[in-house]
Amino acid sequence: MKTTFEAVFDEQWAALPPALKAHYANRPFSRDRVTVEGTLDVEMHPWMRKISWLIRLTGMLTPYEGKAVPVTVHFHSEPDSNAFVFERIFNFPGREPVVFRSRMISKRAHRVTEYMKTGAGWKATYYYDNDKVILRHAGYVVRVLGIDIPMPIEWLVGYGYAYEQATGEDSFKMHMQMSGGLLDKPLYSYGGEFRVTEVLYRD
Repeated sequence: MKTTFEAVFDEQWAALPPALKAHYANRPFSRDRVTVEGTLDVEMHPWMRKISWLIRLTGMLTPYEGKAVPVTVHFHSEPDSNAFVFERIFNFPGREPVVFRSRMISKRAHRVTEYMKTGAGWKATYYYDNDKVILRHAGYVVRVLGIDIPMPIEWLVGYGYAYEQATGEDSFKMHMQMSGGLLDKPLYSYGGEFRVTEVLYRD
């Protein structure tokens, strides 16, 4: 059986280095789990800090910022779907762990929509180019009764962008940011390095 993201990367899958193939090792319609561990530098625009209470309430992104924050990420498969589930656990010093969960769904090659628990979603194209997995913004949506409704809010919150790059046989670095809207600086960003610590296949 192909992995969930083998279908996403399509003809580019073979070119991915071992660390990124391990990162995306989950198979669809299974109970597979991949775990990565590392640290992230989390930065927020002052405007985002003012609405941290709303971020905490909705479970979207993280309500805090910090340097070298220990993070564990579990990538889960679901036995009844091809979803790729992100479960990020941020361990900010002196605070209770913050869990940020989302589900990624792909309906065609090189295109993925990441849904938050509120139903809000980020559409992105996935390509492997020049030794990096590049995630480029393709729009925001909100899912209502199974239908994705476009949300043209880029003028306010900016455009999403991310990349991942292997740094070893089982390690990779990544960066994600939202920028380019009304504000003169990135609204939110995090970046750091991870190591794949578990690849568990379960039917």
